[in-house]
Amino acid sequence: MSNFAIGGRRRGILLGVGVFIAAMALVAAAFRLAHNERVFELDRWAIRLHAAGTQRLGMVNEWLSESRAALRSVAVNPTVQIYLSQAAANPAPTPESEAQAAFLQSYVISLGSRGAFASSKPSMPSETGIAVLDSHRHLVAATYGYRPPAQLIAALLAQSRDGTTGPSLSQAKDGSPVAFLAEVRPIQGMMSAPAVGYVIGERVLDRSVWSGSTLAADHGHESLIAAANDKASLIGSSVTGVAAGSGEVLAAQAPLHLQRAPDLNGKDALHLGIPVKGTNWVLVETVRASSALAGVDARIRSLLTILLLSLLAIILGLLLLWRHVTAGQQAAAREAGVRLYRDIAEVLLQAIDLRDPGAAEHSRRVASLSRQVALRIGADADAAELAGALMNVGKLFVPVNVLTKTGGLEESEAAQFAEGSARWLDLLARASLDPPLAPVLRDADHLMRGESTAAAPSRVAHIIAAANKAVALMSPRAYRMAHTPQETLEILAKSRPAVPPAILTAMADLLKQSK
Repeated sequence: MSNFAIGGRRRGILLGVGVFIAAMALVAAAFRLAHNERVFELDRWAIRLHAAGTQRLGMVNEWLSESRAALRSVAVNPTVQIYLSQAAANPAPTPESEAQAAFLQSYVISLGSRGAFASSKPSMPSETGIAVLDSHRHLVAATYGYRPPAQLIAALLAQSRDGTTGPSLSQAKDGSPVAFLAEVRPIQGMMSAPAVGYVIGERVLDRSVWSGSTLAADHGHESLIAAANDKASLIGSSVTGVAAGSGEVLAAQAPLHLQRAPDLNGKDALHLGIPVKGTNWVLVETVRASSALAGVDARIRSLLTILLLSLLAIILGLLLLWRHVTAGQQAAAREAGVRLYRDIAEVLLQAIDLRDPGAAEHSRRVASLSRQVALRIGADADAAELAGALMNVGKLFVPVNVLTKTGGLEESEAAQFAEGSARWLDLLARASLDPPLAPVLRDADHLMRGESTAAAPSRVAHIIAAANKAVALMSPRAYRMAHTPQETLEILAKSRPAVPPAILTAMADLLKQSK
């Protein structure tokens, strides 16, 4: 062999290495750019949610100030102070005290017809209103139809003893009554003197208090109030069963930090909590992630598509170089090519994982199991491993909202998976790969779907289909536990189309060893 030929091959190898390094740099840059795009978009939404929440926070604070001022005006009323001071000093009723009590009742009733705590139905029993209690928690006067529950009185007095301030969320639904408490001090006593009575008021808080949104309606913008230390208390929501890990609860527990988590309806959403000063409340602003991040997801999807096409072009270029290797070096070149395919497959798996977390690990397990089975039955182990790793690349062409959907797929959504797989197989078929992977993956795809093929599928295709089903069965799902190796083998034995006996036997030995 001439020195010129040897030098040409070396230059080709060096050129291939250089192209591969450039491809890896391109992949790293693409992932970095995608990450920065998403971080920038999340930061932008944190600012927008905070701006919207600040506007609504002013409305809530105005409502709170009005409520506290109305209750405080009763607590410092001289008639209320004098009567409760005398009752605390001399509990025995007198004609004078009874007259004062009647006057006090009239005064409180008049309050019930106007102001912050006015009842919309004054002649009917009501969950809202104002009540005056003496130092022994006995009811002295109240607006028509209103009687504060004993457990509410105890809870408010416990808060007062603990030194906490602010209203209490008493229920977990929209339009709930919110309770306030003001202590009545002796008219001539010091501020530190014991309370001679209490004024309790309840009024309805619902989303009308903070109505109006500065964000586009198509983003699914919602607001509610949550108690930071009470996972079951939400106002502004129609959902009564609150999951501990919901985004609204997480935002209440860590205010001013943007959270991405399922909302109360199980939808992926962005949440930001803003504390309400003087209370244990947090105003939670929420938008749907699918709408808010649609633009950046589309840009990332386009970037990954361009990256995939660029990598395929690089593969074709490297294959042209590989074809110039002499017959005596083909075995070594094939091994190097397989290593290259493994590296490229890993890059593609990382791209898939960016869009569908968990899909890459599934493909790696299928690839490993496929190689082991192929080695046991004498099939092409390299082809089985590479095909198993690349079986899910078609997911790059499927929209993210379809990939991450937790429920059953509609017919149109299932068709998008089939279309993505077909586009990937068409791209792969244009590359002259050794081993050829496109026919193997096409037959395996038919087997996994239970469809017939024009010709008998290869052993490698059967291996991939069986390995994919085995890995899926032994992985836990939201609707079931992971199957045991024995259960998996029993299901595989009943599969249609049937798994070839040699493959089933080899897989049985491998799964038993994995126990």
